[in-house]
Amino acid sequence: MPYLDNAGAALPSKRQLDELSKFRNDMILANPHSRHSTALKTKQLMNSARLRVLQYFNASSDDYFVVFTYNTTHSLKIVAENFKFTRTKTEEVSEISNILYENQSQFAYLYDSHHSVIGLRNFVKNRVDSISCVSENAFENIPNTSNSLFVLTAMSNFCGKKYDLDNIAKLQEKGWSVCLDAASLVSTAPLDLKKYRPNFVALSFYKMFGYPTGVGALIIRKNSEQMIPKNSFAGGTVQSVEEDSFYFISKDLEDAYEEGTMNFHGIAAIQHGFDEIERCGGIKNIQNKTYSIAKQMFKMLSTKVHENGKQVVEIYSQNSSEFGTQDEQGAIITFNIKRPDGGYYGYNEVEKICAIFGIEIRTGCFCNIGACRKYLGISHEMIQNNQRQGKRCGDEMDLIDGKPTGAVRISFGRQSEEDDILVVENMIDNCFVGSMAQFSQVSTSLKIHNYSPEVVRLCAFPIKSCASETKDSFNLTERGFEYDRDFMIVQSGITLSLKTHPELCRISATISEDKSMLEIKAFGEMLEYPLKYSNNSEQERFVCRNKISTISCDEKTNKWLDNVLDMQNCQLVRVTNDSFKSFVNESPFLLINEASVHILSQIINIPTSEIITRFRSNIVVRGMPPFIEDTAKHLSIEGINFEVVDKCLRCEMICIDPDTGVKDPSLILALRNFRKNQKLTFGIYIRQTSFQQGTSINIGDMVQFN
Repeated sequence: MPYLDNAGAALPSKRQLDELSKFRNDMILANPHSRHSTALKTKQLMNSARLRVLQYFNASSDDYFVVFTYNTTHSLKIVAENFKFTRTKTEEVSEISNILYENQSQFAYLYDSHHSVIGLRNFVKNRVDSISCVSENAFENIPNTSNSLFVLTAMSNFCGKKYDLDNIAKLQEKGWSVCLDAASLVSTAPLDLKKYRPNFVALSFYKMFGYPTGVGALIIRKNSEQMIPKNSFAGGTVQSVEEDSFYFISKDLEDAYEEGTMNFHGIAAIQHGFDEIERCGGIKNIQNKTYSIAKQMFKMLSTKVHENGKQVVEIYSQNSSEFGTQDEQGAIITFNIKRPDGGYYGYNEVEKICAIFGIEIRTGCFCNIGACRKYLGISHEMIQNNQRQGKRCGDEMDLIDGKPTGAVRISFGRQSEEDDILVVENMIDNCFVGSMAQFSQVSTSLKIHNYSPEVVRLCAFPIKSCASETKDSFNLTERGFEYDRDFMIVQSGITLSLKTHPELCRISATISEDKSMLEIKAFGEMLEYPLKYSNNSEQERFVCRNKISTISCDEKTNKWLDNVLDMQNCQLVRVTNDSFKSFVNESPFLLINEASVHILSQIINIPTSEIITRFRSNIVVRGMPPFIEDTAKHLSIEGINFEVVDKCLRCEMICIDPDTGVKDPSLILALRNFRKNQKLTFGIYIRQTSFQQGTSINIGDMVQFN
């Protein structure tokens, strides 16, 4: 599986984790603020880690000291919250400028900055004369200033553009203090603090070697701490303090900034991360390797064309036709994929196709709206219009008015291989290049209320993400069909889903009313679990953003699941009897139209019955034109009233063969071609408008849309 999200987080190696596990078994650590022998040993390990950090970045302890933090964001906040600005204006800054000013106390950053940098302006707006968001052109004529802070991006996390670190000295010569956001750069490139001497450097270690998370560093150039005098304190950071006055004296150097007890177990693990980098030949070797792979990937993507000669891939970089030099470009490529007609495929759609091929990528704006706006041409007006249309960070709205709201990012790390390029190329060639069969859209003149289809198939899924149970009739409850997704399987507290564990489709669960048992069958094995609720203690769990009360099933069932799934720490859990929610994702019922399924079946030569199984619906109806269900708002089934909640947005789960668990992209591609520039939806989510005790839905029931 190509892991191509190294800019999001590096992956720790097995050897790295094995050595860390052995270290933890052999070494007992304690709170370094105590003075007993274990605490002193822990303190020594932390100080050794500080020295290792300085050595790695070619810095002397005479010039710099290391403050451990929680992450890059925390490091940046320490600088911004404590920086000694000396504003002359009385009013709070209310607008962001795009130039630097002479002789003002100001806070500035590049437009190509992570949100962790941009967010600092809220900490400083009442302490500065001005706030500026500038391009690198600002370095051509830097004004003189004092008591001003420039947070400089070392490498764009959006597209991998490396910024000229010679600008650090240029800024300092004009009186600026410089905080270098090095998080993206140091993931695959060296940083020499003898050559470049910023006042502050912020970074996270998980970006470098995957583990530990929750540990970062603020590297402070000595004497620069005078520019960030501590204005608050916490445990372990003061030499002297009184509880009933504002008197306190901070400790020196790193001890003044590490508030409370730091993650000393995580800090001790840093050494193993640096050892891992050395085993890979050092960071320069990693830089050479990742740059070479990225350059080859860039060449492959940039040469892909449709049959009509139009480019398949639109790459966002400082030079879209040529990959930059190693000094100019990091191991990141950001792009969108275009249709033969010049339109765009949504990045969420691309991500779903990538998942089928086992490719793990990142999509969106990557918490860097400035770079996203520049490269995608998103104006202020478009941002506001997108917001009005409901666009939110991390949602599924990847195209608005035909324009992308984000992009696809591929990023390489020390474990990346050239074979990753072949997997990506295979995905693009099979799914995005060439002419694809097109469907005719549904006529807008057809009115759904003129049709009265009948129910021809009913399904429930007693265990979430497992195979369905098909019956002629299902009783209705407030949660949906009786027993539908009342159970789910978790491993070590994490819900197992069909998306991540395709083998679940080969586990069937049926309800035996006669025996009051849940019968589970998997890989030739069978288990019965009583439907009567147990007295096990309740536990709240989050399932698809919903908080649901659950109870655990017995240990016998859990061990059986461990055996058939060849996993450890599996549990079968159940919603509590009084819960109003089951383990459904969006809505209690999913309805699909058999005619719509038939259209897709004709194109990809997969039987209609198999496609129905893949779409995992509760209700299948027959007797109306294909895809007209998209227009439904309300319906009734034999007098039971329902409202349409939304269309069902599809992911790679529909590509899983229900008999083998193998993924085949043909169905999602056929749906993609039908929807053209629209979302990949199929079927409608519905829910009862009011619950009536003792009701049921049966095969042959008539459906009326209104």
